[in-house]
Amino acid sequence: MSADTGFQAESLMVAAHRAARAWARHDFEELVARSDGILLSLPGSDPSAPLRPAQAALLLHAFADGAEEVEVEVVVARNVDRDRAYVEARRTFTVRGTTTRGAQTIYLGLRLDGTSYRLSEVRVVP
Repeated sequence: MSADTGFQAESLMVAAHRAARAWARHDFEELVARSDGILLSLPGSDPSAPLRPAQAALLLHAFADGAEEVEVEVVVARNVDRDRAYVEARRTFTVRGTTTRGAQTIYLGLRLDGTSYRLSEVRVVP
């Protein structure tokens, strides 16, 4: 007889799309809310040591606030092993106040913690 707790793990695609929606709204507090420590690697700066969620959200706001998101699309979501996964998303944006468009790839490292995924890393590349 199996032990069924009645809880199911969140699907990776659900977590990936939730993260993409949070980024698209610049709701970085939501993006990092379930996290313990987040590594950030943003263009123009060295990768960080693990940051607390509030600090990571502030840095992500500072990075993205000069832009208006056109689209944040999940390209790939894959499990690395039983407890880790990554998401690749494509960010298309305009520079605020202009019609100039840009695009970047966002890599999100996730860890399965119990029944839900927590963000552990954000890497943005041109």
